[in-house]
Amino acid sequence: MTGIYSPTRALPVRVNRRLVPFRAKRSLAIKLDNPIVSLTFDDCPKSVIETAIPAIEDEGWQASLYVAMGLCGTTNHLGLHMSEGDVKAAYANGHEIGGHTLNHINVATVSSSNFKEEIEKNQTKLVELGIPASQTFAYPYGETNLAAKNYVTETFSGARGIRGHVHRSSVDLNQIGSKCLYSGQHFENLLREISTLRQNPGWMTIYTHDVRDNPSPFGCTPGEFLQVVSTIKSSGAQVMPVASAINFLQKRGDK
Repeated sequence: MTGIYSPTRALPVRVNRRLVPFRAKRSLAIKLDNPIVSLTFDDCPKSVIETAIPAIEDEGWQASLYVAMGLCGTTNHLGLHMSEGDVKAAYANGHEIGGHTLNHINVATVSSSNFKEEIEKNQTKLVELGIPASQTFAYPYGETNLAAKNYVTETFSGARGIRGHVHRSSVDLNQIGSKCLYSGQHFENLLREISTLRQNPGWMTIYTHDVRDNPSPFGCTPGEFLQVVSTIKSSGAQVMPVASAINFLQKRGDK
């Protein structure tokens, strides 16, 4: 079982985190009369397949799963991870299988050639399963840098981070903001943010990891997940995967 990631507090890294959102931007204007929500899951624990995905499918919705294929069948602090068969089944049911690094490496801490190789190997694994190469990407740990943002410009229609923004006027497709769905102090804040969408429409992406009775610090309980589903329904938001949302927003911007 691998250890829990703890972000470095080194000064150069902290400076990069502050500056990178303003660099290598790929801006898209947003014009929405009704809100959009994209539910996303990272890495991706088997508990997502067992608990969250059935609840999503009960609503006729589809999600984005950002799968690090090198973790398939392994166990860490997020619990057991889904199998390759689980990934194939999720794709067959209409969910987006998004890009991640193969072994969940942090793209901001390795060479450009290393992170490109990791991303490309992850894509190759998906293609070998009969799944098309991913259209969108999620940065492991939410960490990125200038080289990575330039790379995703060439490779993906968008890349999701973890900066907690709801996009109402524009979005940087190279670092799409996202709200965490974690148990604890963040949870009630998330419900309040979702509730604002009815009166103030925007595009909100939500991310989490494990969904189980005793979640990691990076997940939530099944009951909390159902609360989020209910609050999204009450907001009147249209729910769609990240790639579909980008396509929708681009078409609206062309009108």
